[in-house]
Amino acid sequence: MKKNKIKYIFNFLLIAIVLSIVLYFSLKDNYQEIISTILKMNYIWIFVAILALIIYRLCASLGHYYIIKANNGKVSYLKCFQINLMILFFHGITPFAGGGQPMEIYFLHKEGISVTKATNITLQNFIVYQIALIITGLIALIYNHIFNVFPNDSLIKYLVVLGFTINTLVLVVTFILSFGKKTNKFIIEKGIHFLSKIKIIKEEKKTQEKCQKYLQSFHDNAIELKKNKKIVAFMVLINIIGLMTMYSMPYPILRGMGININIFKVITAIAYVMIIGSFVPIPGGTGGIEYSFIFFFQYLISGSILHAAMLVWRLISYYLGMTFGAIALSLYRKKEKQCE
Repeated sequence: MKKNKIKYIFNFLLIAIVLSIVLYFSLKDNYQEIISTILKMNYIWIFVAILALIIYRLCASLGHYYIIKANNGKVSYLKCFQINLMILFFHGITPFAGGGQPMEIYFLHKEGISVTKATNITLQNFIVYQIALIITGLIALIYNHIFNVFPNDSLIKYLVVLGFTINTLVLVVTFILSFGKKTNKFIIEKGIHFLSKIKIIKEEKKTQEKCQKYLQSFHDNAIELKKNKKIVAFMVLINIIGLMTMYSMPYPILRGMGININIFKVITAIAYVMIIGSFVPIPGGTGGIEYSFIFFFQYLISGSILHAAMLVWRLISYYLGMTFGAIALSLYRKKEKQCE
C-alpha cells in the first residue's frame, strides 16, 4: 500500500512538471492574447462541453452496468457511474492508463462480486470498449481518407496508423484469451513449464491447474456473453455514442470562442489525438496529447484560438474528469469507513 502511495505521488509530480512545461510553451509567445480569448468565451458553450464529458461517462457506465447484469452481478446503475468515475481517476494517474482495470476489479469485489467474476466483467468491458474504439478510429481514418483533412505524408500519420494497428492487435489477443481455449492451454502449459525449469515457479502442476481454472472461467463467461449478441451490440453502440460525444468536446469550446467549425473534422482530429496519446508513457498522456492537439487542429484553426482551445479542452476532458473521479473516490471511502 505504501509503495502504491509513493507511485501515485510520483505520478502526480510528473504530471505537474510536464503540465508546467506544456503551459510554458503554450503561453510564452502570446500569453495575454490567449488568456483574453479564454476570458471572453461564451460560458454557455463551456457548460455544453462539460455536459459532453458527463454524457461520455454516463454511456460508459451504462455499458458497464449491462455487462455486470449479464454476468448476474447486482450493482445499481448509480453505483456503476460512481465506479466509472473512480476508474477514470486511476486511468488518469497511471502510465498508459494501466491502473483502471485492477481498480475496477477491486471496486466490483467491494460490491460483493467475486474476484474471478469481477475479472471476467472487467475483461468483457475492455473488449466492448476496444471494439467501439476501433470502430470510431476506423471511421476517422475513412473520413480523413475521403476528405483529406490532415496530411498523409507525415510521421504523425504513420503514428496514427500504428496506434490503430496496436489497438486492433490488443483486441485480437484479448479475444484469443477469452475464446481460444486450446491455444490458452498450450501457452499456459509451455509457459509455466519454462518458468519452472528456470526456477521462477516452484509448484508447476499446481500453478498450471490454478491458471487453467481462471482461463476456464474467462472462457465460460465469454461464451455466455457471445450468446447475448443483441446485448453486446447495444453495449458497443452505447460506447461508440459515448466516444463520439467525447471526441466532439472541442466543438462547443470553439463555438464559445466564436469559431464555427465542421464537427466531423473535430471528431476526426480528436480520434487521432487520442490514438497518439496512447503511446505516451506519462500519466494522462500529458505532453503528447497537447502536442497532438496543436498538430492536428492547426489545419482547422490558428493563432491564440488554437492554444486557448487546447488548454480549455484539456482542462475539461482530463483535469475536470480527474476531479470528478477524486470526489467519487472520496465519497466512496467515507461510505466504507461508516460501514466499518
